[in-house]
Amino acid sequence: MASKSEESILRSRLIVEDRTLKRCLRQLSTICARHSQMTCQEAQQASKHVLQEVRWFRHTVQVAVQSQQRCHSEIELYSKEQTELEKQIAQTSTEIERLSDSLEESRNHKRHKIAYDEIATEANKRPSRRQIEEEISQINNDIEQLEQEEVSHESVTQSLHSQYSVVVEELNKLANMSKSALSMQDLGIYLNDSDANADKPDSNSRSATIMSPSAMNSHDNPHDGFDTPIDTDMLEDTDIIHDPKDHSEGEEGEEGEDCEEGEEGEDEFADSRGDSINISSEEEGEEGECEDEEGELLG
Repeated sequence: MASKSEESILRSRLIVEDRTLKRCLRQLSTICARHSQMTCQEAQQASKHVLQEVRWFRHTVQVAVQSQQRCHSEIELYSKEQTELEKQIAQTSTEIERLSDSLEESRNHKRHKIAYDEIATEANKRPSRRQIEEEISQINNDIEQLEQEEVSHESVTQSLHSQYSVVVEELNKLANMSKSALSMQDLGIYLNDSDANADKPDSNSRSATIMSPSAMNSHDNPHDGFDTPIDTDMLEDTDIIHDPKDHSEGEEGEEGEDCEEGEEGEDEFADSRGDSINISSEEEGEEGECEDEEGELLG
């Protein structure tokens, strides 16, 4: 816009100067045409007038040249200012872009900070990582301890099974021994009673009734249970019934052998009862130890 206005001004000035020049030329041509008709004074006045016009034209031309030079300098100055302004505009644009980026970054930072604060608040509500690790380690230790306790329980159970199997075997052996001892003792007592009471029908019938196999197998038989002691009164009764004067010496020898066999059966039965009592006490001791071990493991 500035360059166009300057051009229009210069053109208007040149048009004015062109008119002045044309007017001077027209006056000069008129003087030349009327030189023969004009007096010397008129010619001098016309020449002065034309000279003034020419001087004015020269002055205007000089002014126009100066203005043109000044305009060129102004144009250069304005162009420099324009370049500087363009540079400033470019710098300002880059600064605006940088500020826009920083603004967007600050907004993102603010959003991230808000999100981080929310996450931190939520995290503070929950237990810390150290507490969780401690709980996990405690749980792992408890699991290991429980596994060890399970292994120890299994070993104790296996040992108890083996001990119980041994105890059952020993009990079976003792039961068999007690059965054999009772059968031998009852047989000896029966033979003793039958030999001693051969001449006495009442006592013989009574002893036969008491020591018969059916009576021995009845519910009133005191020898049905393994732990029931032998009735020593029966032995005393048979001793009272037995009369060594009514028999011969051979019968007394047989009775002595039968008594010795009965005493051996009683000794074996007593030994078996002692062994069973010892084994039962040992079982009770082992059960107490097992209960103590289980209590320690559970504790």
